[in-house]
Amino acid sequence: MHFRERNQVVQLIRTKYDAATKKAKNEIVGRLSKVNPKLTEEVTAALSKEERKEVAAWIDGHATIGRLKRELAVRTLAEQLTLAQEWFAEQKTDEARFLAASLIPAWARLRGTLRKNGFLE
Repeated sequence: MHFRERNQVVQLIRTKYDAATKKAKNEIVGRLSKVNPKLTEEVTAALSKEERKEVAAWIDGHATIGRLKRELAVRTLAEQLTLAQEWFAEQKTDEARFLAASLIPAWARLRGTLRKNGFLE
């Protein structure tokens, strides 16, 4: 089983040996949403027991990677903010103004979440 990520979709690909051409042939068995990957009944029916285990392991791994990315973002946010502050201190361009304008709503959402969960007073 091979997993090919395409935009917002993950293709489940089965590779079989084609005796006529003496080459491997790829067959797309199903697709999963990249955002919230779940096996549908249709895809489950098309997979063997071993392939279902592989897909379940991929889904678990994908979820773990997402959790780790979020944790890394939080653990490095203070450092990233310091670097951003230094960069903005040196910039006087229109690009810097545009980037600053795009950061303000994200910062407001983060502060709102922190306040809502009792991390800020």
